[in-house]
Amino acid sequence: MGFGVYYRSTRPVSPDVAAVVQKAADQASAGRTWLSCEPVHFFEEGPEDGGQLLGGSKPNFSPHPDDAASAAREGLPDGDVRDLFDVLCRLSREHQIDWEISHDHVPGPVGYIRDGVCDPSLSGLPEALADLAGLIDEFEHSELPDGDEDGDEEPPILRLWGDS
Repeated sequence: MGFGVYYRSTRPVSPDVAAVVQKAADQASAGRTWLSCEPVHFFEEGPEDGGQLLGGSKPNFSPHPDDAASAAREGLPDGDVRDLFDVLCRLSREHQIDWEISHDHVPGPVGYIRDGVCDPSLSGLPEALADLAGLIDEFEHSELPDGDEDGDEEPPILRLWGDS
């Protein structure tokens, strides 16, 4: 299942400022393994973006065991969705850039980061995505029955987005 969190500056940013912000994002992201989520990453500018900074990061709800072992050997803290939002808030504060936040499962923005602070509409999103990653990891590593009492060999389904 793919899932991406996207961030776009609410105003155009000059190429010089964009380069400074990218460097600051790289520095703010250093010192973490980023196993549970990709760090802040900005896409190359295109003519359709109007000079706005646009980026995206994918939470990793199910890291490969080899990647998890490699990250553990590094001895660094993991970067998760909460850390992603912390970096975006820091960039907002330090560079006076507000961010429009969206993700794959809702059309349009789900909220904003303004003056380094997440809107109330975003207040639970980083925690919910981080918790979801933990639940999926727990689910994948639990002992599941081979089928249900009807003899069905289908594994149980973990419903994510409210459909039951």
